[in-house]
Amino acid sequence: MSEFLIRGYNVAVPAVDRGDDLFVVEDDSGSLHRVQVKTANARPLKAAGYAAQFSLPLRQLGDPQTPDLNYVLAVRHADRWSDFMIIPREDLYREHRVHGIGSVIAGDKPSLQVYLSFRSGVVACSGRDLRIYRNNFAVWPPIAH
Repeated sequence: MSEFLIRGYNVAVPAVDRGDDLFVVEDDSGSLHRVQVKTANARPLKAAGYAAQFSLPLRQLGDPQTPDLNYVLAVRHADRWSDFMIIPREDLYREHRVHGIGSVIAGDKPSLQVYLSFRSGVVACSGRDLRIYRNNFAVWPPIAH
């Protein structure tokens, strides 16, 4: 929430949990963004770098809505928030469907396990380079008030 507030956006937490963690609003235009936040503690890799794993509800991932959902995958590493992977739902779903990223975990509530490795400027998941989403707040540029 603080990252959005610093950028000049209004942030609200929905009173009823239906899958959205935050509503991010640009007051001047009234545009609303739906955000799902997932967090993970990074683990060091044997070689250089670190990795983090996230679990995403498969049903939510496959259900487009208006406005569409954005995932913020927040990585905690070395006692601080080191990375924010900002991925539109549609992009993440396409990466899963077309390129096979992640692993589906079956059960009452099927989920997609996404394992991200961070090494020398590359963010990889299932062999795909996802660095374009690393700390990419382009959807929410800073607003001067």
